[in-house]
Amino acid sequence: MKRFAVLLAALLLLFAPTAASADPVLEGDTDNPVTPAPAVTRPDTAHCTVTLADRFRSNAPDGAQRFYEGTLTPPKECAGPWSKVVLDQTVTVSGRQYDRIGDLLIGGTEVWWGTTEEPSGEGRRPITYHFDKDLTAYSSLLRTPQPFGGGIGNFTSPVYTGVYEQTVTITYYRAGAAHPAPAVPDRVAGFAHADANVGAGTVHFTAKDLPRNITRAYLEVTLEGGACDEQWFSAVPDEVVAKYPKAGLCGHGPFREANIALDGAPVGGAHTFPHIYSGGIVPTLWRPIVAIDTFSLHAETFDLTPFAGRLVDGGTHDLSFTVPDIGGGWSVVPTLFLYTDQHAERTSGALTRDDVAPVAEKTTVVKDTSDGVNATVTAKRHDVTAGYLDTSAGRVFTQVERTRDYRNSDDLTHGANAQHLVQTDQGRQSSVSTVDGRVVAADRHSWSYPLTVDASPLTLTDDQNFKLGGTVEMTKQLSDETGDGRHWRPKSSSREWLRSTGTLTRTNGVTTESDDSSRTLYTGPDDRGRPYFHYVASNHGLLTADHEIGGSRSPR
Repeated sequence: MKRFAVLLAALLLLFAPTAASADPVLEGDTDNPVTPAPAVTRPDTAHCTVTLADRFRSNAPDGAQRFYEGTLTPPKECAGPWSKVVLDQTVTVSGRQYDRIGDLLIGGTEVWWGTTEEPSGEGRRPITYHFDKDLTAYSSLLRTPQPFGGGIGNFTSPVYTGVYEQTVTITYYRAGAAHPAPAVPDRVAGFAHADANVGAGTVHFTAKDLPRNITRAYLEVTLEGGACDEQWFSAVPDEVVAKYPKAGLCGHGPFREANIALDGAPVGGAHTFPHIYSGGIVPTLWRPIVAIDTFSLHAETFDLTPFAGRLVDGGTHDLSFTVPDIGGGWSVVPTLFLYTDQHAERTSGALTRDDVAPVAEKTTVVKDTSDGVNATVTAKRHDVTAGYLDTSAGRVFTQVERTRDYRNSDDLTHGANAQHLVQTDQGRQSSVSTVDGRVVAADRHSWSYPLTVDASPLTLTDDQNFKLGGTVEMTKQLSDETGDGRHWRPKSSSREWLRSTGTLTRTNGVTTESDDSSRTLYTGPDDRGRPYFHYVASNHGLLTADHEIGGSRSPR
């Protein structure tokens, strides 16, 4: 691995782009959207593909929204067990359109939640992009016929004419000697999303009919902000909003989390990666290289095993999410992944420790500067939960420790019409399980999401008359370790990085200035654990470099 890291460093120097031309390309076409992350790998086993939508248009001829639906049944030729199950989506759009939200529900569970690329404009060629998602963890849900429904929620008008054409498939890869079926959750208990809003910042989900023999429980959470929380990291404290009433700033500060509770008992604070949608800040920033995880938003996973003793009681449970200081809207997408005891019909247990702060410890400091104001917000969490379960393997004690360290420093100048913000957001979850004092499982997951945004002084009259400029640098760094709870050894580590600069000016509905320059890379393992490197660069909406080592590209 050390030799591979040295090779990657040399490749970064080799593939660095030359300086961008000073002459912008106006009203030009762009290449199809791309990302550097590795595609889902495919085993070379017999497989069957089921089509959920075939070139399905998001809108009817009269402009009304449409969503595809049906019943998903695993094909008899690939009844299982499966080595892998993969969702593929191909989207084509032309004209002019905002970024939109899409989802896919199977059996009442959201298995995909994401956003779209904005098209290149009227008279330009259509753009087509593809993304995939590994659905193997949902195998228990997919073994029986399930209703499904999904698609991109889209609105059209005489100005915003883009209609999204979607082809959606699920491919079942049969298990074989070289590709056995992996260990997957025995039960998936998912929900349709719910939206928290100003004045109603708490959403509730009802969990019922859960297995009575749970041994481990995990909660996966996807959060997506909208309105003034779409770019929550650029929101400022209320006193800054009051100081610059004409700047159109979003308030309540930049720190956001959803506080999780199970039957009223605090579980933790759900954070989110700082997703930026393809219309965010400056739309040309994301043509053709989109921000990290634009098409399939990144979910965070919480170990709920200390609470499993409550979940096995056969009752109905309330899972709630509360967003303090909410400034717009938040879509909350939770899913429970449950493992069960294969040698006992019932397990039992109790929560023994719940040291979780109801809200994060937060500080805000606002200071005048020579040309504006600086607002710095910090927040911390250190939560510990513990509990036990009586199983066929004995009494298993599990302790989960979660930390979060957040800081956002925002310099506002030019009458608060320009922002330079630097945000660091990092944390860790450690889970240790013991039987009779002996460690039987220990895992540690760490994450770091640094973000820098420079937004140039803007001129904004309406959506047809404006001038925008900006630079964004963002990183998603993840690592996983295993060990004995005191000593840890690495399992995997990945880093995805992007830096993009863009400008866009529109006068009376006509684009008079448009340009971009972007670089992005992924280093780390693919989903089989093999070293993978992918570097992509673009200029003026066109790809200038695309270099990949290891892995295999997803089928188009």
